[in-house]
Amino acid sequence: MNEHLKQTDIEEAMADCANEPVHIPGTIQPIGYLIACHAQTGIINYATENCFEIFEGGPAAIFGLHLRDLLGNEIWHSLTNFSNNSDFDSKRDFIGVWSRQGKDYAIHSVQSGDYVSLEIEAAAEIPALTTDMLQQQTFLVNQIQACTDQAGLFDLSARLLRHITGFDRVMIYRFDAEANGEVLEEARKPGLESYNGMRFPSWDIPAQARAIMARIPMRMICDVDQQPVPILAANADLPPLDIALAQLRGVSPVHLQYLRNMGSGATMTLSVVLDGQLWGIISFHHGKPKVVPGQIRQILISGFLPVFCLKLNMLLQKGLIDLSMGLDQLQSNVQLALEKSTDISEVLNDAGPLICKFLDLSGICIVSGSQSYGYGVRPGQAVIESLVKAATDSEDKLLMTDNLQTRFPGDYSPSEEAAGALVSVHSGSRALLLFRAEIQQQVHWAGNPEKTIETVDGNKRLLPRDSFSAYLEKVEGRSKAWSPDDRRLPSQLWPLLGAAERQAYMNDVTRQQKLMIGELNHRVRNILSLVKSVSHQARRHNSSLASYSQALEARVHALAAAHDIGSGAIHASVSVAEIIRLESNPYNNGDDGQRVRRVGPDFSIRAENAPIFALVVHELMTNAVKYGALSEPKGWVEIETKQASDHVQLLWVEKGGPPVAEPESKGFGTVLIEQAVPYEMNGKSEISFLRDGVEAKLILPLEMLDLSNFKRGKAAEVTEPVDAPISSRLRQGLIMILEDNFMIATDLQSELRELGLETTEILGRVADALEFLEDETPVLALLDVNLGRGETSEAVASALVKRGVPVIYITGYGDQVSMPAHLSNIPVLTKPVSRAELAQCLASFI
Repeated sequence: MNEHLKQTDIEEAMADCANEPVHIPGTIQPIGYLIACHAQTGIINYATENCFEIFEGGPAAIFGLHLRDLLGNEIWHSLTNFSNNSDFDSKRDFIGVWSRQGKDYAIHSVQSGDYVSLEIEAAAEIPALTTDMLQQQTFLVNQIQACTDQAGLFDLSARLLRHITGFDRVMIYRFDAEANGEVLEEARKPGLESYNGMRFPSWDIPAQARAIMARIPMRMICDVDQQPVPILAANADLPPLDIALAQLRGVSPVHLQYLRNMGSGATMTLSVVLDGQLWGIISFHHGKPKVVPGQIRQILISGFLPVFCLKLNMLLQKGLIDLSMGLDQLQSNVQLALEKSTDISEVLNDAGPLICKFLDLSGICIVSGSQSYGYGVRPGQAVIESLVKAATDSEDKLLMTDNLQTRFPGDYSPSEEAAGALVSVHSGSRALLLFRAEIQQQVHWAGNPEKTIETVDGNKRLLPRDSFSAYLEKVEGRSKAWSPDDRRLPSQLWPLLGAAERQAYMNDVTRQQKLMIGELNHRVRNILSLVKSVSHQARRHNSSLASYSQALEARVHALAAAHDIGSGAIHASVSVAEIIRLESNPYNNGDDGQRVRRVGPDFSIRAENAPIFALVVHELMTNAVKYGALSEPKGWVEIETKQASDHVQLLWVEKGGPPVAEPESKGFGTVLIEQAVPYEMNGKSEISFLRDGVEAKLILPLEMLDLSNFKRGKAAEVTEPVDAPISSRLRQGLIMILEDNFMIATDLQSELRELGLETTEILGRVADALEFLEDETPVLALLDVNLGRGETSEAVASALVKRGVPVIYITGYGDQVSMPAHLSNIPVLTKPVSRAELAQCLASFI
């Protein structure tokens, strides 16, 4: 039963958990078989209870036999060859394929001590290395190698692995210095609660389990409700069989309950080991039982995992190199200060701010004999002396802590005296102390991290959490943790503290501030002049105070919106598409679909020209709302951009509005549209009051644009207009993509998102799609006709059509696709699918 937690109870339960013999569970999972023979004699001494399914007479009949007599010379010969390898006892090896009664079985070996265990699984029905699998593995490797930062690597890997394996959730999970886990990235099935950013306490994965993870690349649990299969021994004197390296290894009941509490029916884990240390894991979860074919498991172990670990290690090393280069640059700068002073206090006062900022420190202290010199936020002298003594007494003369308050209980104030310290003792009585400030943060735990225990057979046992809802814990009194790489900081910093150079840095900052202030003044003067002009024109064309106020306010809002876009940097360029989006947002949020449509390439307009251009767009939009196409429920506006050799053209066309007649007199808006572009932007503008709708043409010369991110060939990629809007039902619903080629699938996903359909689910196999449809009903499905490996999507299409879900077929076979009669009305798009084709097809579904 559950008990009130006392510290002694927790310690006893933790000790029992740490001593649980997970390496000798005495069982395997029921998806295969296991036999074990003596490494020297080859005599079989262990077998699982289910062996009778493939061996006549079961375990009792094979005990005492030589392995060669049971599995044949070829398997025995292969095992003998592998056993001569130096790493045979530290990894799982594929021995070969063994046939029995017309059925093939894959055999892997693991060794521990005097025994060799053989895992026997039915060989998967798919071939080991099809051309498609090789292409996707090559694509996977190339994409990972192209990643330039950790965030991109984690995002890409999670999505790729989910596509390849079909799991509901894939998480990239890192351990901290205290073995707590944190989810850095995840890819998940739509509708699942996100675990991204959540932390898991260290006791979720006990130390001995993490030790095994560091030794094996993969662990899988195919069914949390499985009935484990016992391992039988030839006689009672034999020790329990160590199968720590086996993929079929049985599972602790506590861990199975933990997975049930997470809502997982099956899991798989890839171990991320860097330089011999367990950095983290890639964790897979599925809501139902799932067995990943052995060939795919092998591709993940031998193809994906080494490349991922190598790339991650390279990115981590790049971070260290960047730090080292930064320190080298810092050293070259501070050496110049030697000519100013050799006084250590002056050196710290000069160099301290730069060093603290660069290394995220709150303070620095140097101890030399009985004297100490410091800069920034740091503890009092008594605490400093105690820390130096503790570091001196340590074996490596180094002390790191992120919680000084636990070392100095009582009146110590981490918020005023620093919360963490790294102390390094150098030759003699010299020491360098680095301090970090307190951080107060909310830690998102995946469920309440408090421990719960029960007593079973007199032993206290930790219980898994019942809920994985986010639990917030406020952390106080701690600093940012010191990483293992921070141990190098004292030796790298020590040479820098002989000098400081601060004035040159401050001079540079001052010079930049002057430039910023000058540019800001220039901008402000221009804006004030423009507001004055707007006010004057609005007053001339509005007879009442109320109409003048309304017109002036609308135009000032248009100016503000344009400047908000360009406020990221003084010299920023502004996206014309973004200006149009801001101006059209109020008219695109109704039930009538997208009433303002932009087609053609986007381009960036120089920030200094953005305000007047925003006013022109605002006046066009305002006129359309008052008198033109947007004044009618069915009216709409199309804005098309085109690039020529020396200019960019924007064509404004209104359709579906009331009949248009040319006004007898021109208002401010019309004057602005006709004159602002020629006068302010050296371009041309034309406005035509056609009976079917207003048309306006704006010509902007290239010198008014920022072409640094604009390719002249872009005009060839102009998106064609859509005859009818895409329904809000499709925009708000879940779109299913069934495509076995990840490259094509992600392209389709990107095209859908560009068209405003954000929620998509990519699946790669018919079985995964049918399983997905057991729980979800999409509003639309895009199905590849032929999925390779002899699979077609006919069964999926039939299931969708039966539910009334619209389907679009995607094929690379052109018009050579033959379909059953009940699927003959499904529209077919030929690869490669253009966005315009996809948009036209989507618009046909109301």
